[in-house]
Amino acid sequence: MVSHEDVKDFIETQLSCWSDAKRNYDALASVRRRNIMLGDMCVGIQWNPGRISSTGADVAADKIKQRPCFLCSVNRPKEQITYPILDGWEMLVNPFPIFPVHLTIVSRSHVPQKHVPDDIVDIALKLPGMAVFFNGAAAGASAPDHMHLQAVLKDELPLIRLSETYHSSDNPGLMLSSQFGLKLPFGFISGVVQPDDSGMKTLIAGLHIGGLSSDGSLTDPALVNIFFWMDQMGMLRFIVIPRKAHRPSCYFAEGDKRRMVSPGCIDMAGIIIVPRQNDFMALTVAEIGSIYSDVALAQDILLM
Repeated sequence: MVSHEDVKDFIETQLSCWSDAKRNYDALASVRRRNIMLGDMCVGIQWNPGRISSTGADVAADKIKQRPCFLCSVNRPKEQITYPILDGWEMLVNPFPIFPVHLTIVSRSHVPQKHVPDDIVDIALKLPGMAVFFNGAAAGASAPDHMHLQAVLKDELPLIRLSETYHSSDNPGLMLSSQFGLKLPFGFISGVVQPDDSGMKTLIAGLHIGGLSSDGSLTDPALVNIFFWMDQMGMLRFIVIPRKAHRPSCYFAEGDKRRMVSPGCIDMAGIIIVPRQNDFMALTVAEIGSIYSDVALAQDILLM
């Protein structure tokens, strides 16, 4: 198990020897955020200029092939250090953070981001108090050519707080967001299981839910965002957000109508990241609702 102190020490050690990353973490102190209510969900809008390379990443297959993989060890900055969290995986400090604790957990092998790796469960168990998440290759991943996860403190994410409030640890199993009795901007599946053999059937079901495939089934592994974490009751929890699109229509609009928002897990969890100040100032409740409806599924679709 990796304690909070271990994580804190790892980040401090990394920033002490990597000036570029330290500059980005120091810049978080001046990051601005404003909150809105979208139905019954509180959504934060964060102006974070440091995330422009991720938000604006060109993930077309030909572009990916033309650039060196920045997650492979041979291409990383010489200052970047690693923490061996699990066989086959390395934990890194994310040099372009959204939060003061922001980790990237990278496969040692250069394999594509094709599906949620089974190891996400063991990694979540090793990081108490943190949410470990997977961006599908067409659902926010800026490096779809290299398998990786990310982790942040779970209490940073509004959707996780909402799930823990309305899906009790005393009610194990799967629960649709529509069963929460709330007005939410998109549908998702919440899971609560014992972290042992008794919960494996439910757990496996959660790992294999995907986004909207051409046949209408929720099986596309590229179009999904998924979170795993341990709650204070010792239960393993997860949220699966099936997607239908990578980016919203406003991302491709022209002029003043364009909004540079490319939703990944953190955006879907209730913190919309915008690298441009004009988008931060201009985004409205209606626009955020449209962003979510463009990329995710309505709650009633999950009932079908």
